[in-house]
Amino acid sequence: METYQVGLIALGLFSLFAMIAIVTWRRRVAAQALLLEKPLVIEGSLVGSNCFYVATTFSDRPLDRVIAHGLAHRGHANVSVSQSGLEVSRTGELSFIIPKADLLEVKTGSAVIDRAVEKDGLVVIKWRLGKVELQTHFRFVNSELR
Repeated sequence: METYQVGLIALGLFSLFAMIAIVTWRRRVAAQALLLEKPLVIEGSLVGSNCFYVATTFSDRPLDRVIAHGLAHRGHANVSVSQSGLEVSRTGELSFIIPKADLLEVKTGSAVIDRAVEKDGLVVIKWRLGKVELQTHFRFVNSELR
């Protein structure tokens, strides 16, 4: 077998695996979108405490990341408390508000899915999106803000 033939076979297998991954991701997003309501979207702002949005998970399944409605990707965020609730302004992603009536609990944690930090290094917000309870995890740059 020639070298280029081996390369073509490898390229074909890589393309096949990439297509399977994309289809699986899209099916998972669609399934979660049917289960979850869309969060209340807000305009992003630079007001609030600078932090990292780490992940949103299901409360009863802490290893299951919420990927629907743009909640999958971690990144920079600003979190602020307003009269209507907790505003989460994410850089380059969906900015949303957690209404005051849907806030259930605020606590600290040390790990979520694929991220582990020092003891009590994450702020965990437990909240309700429709009828489903979620946990959103933040990592504040300034430890005094926790």
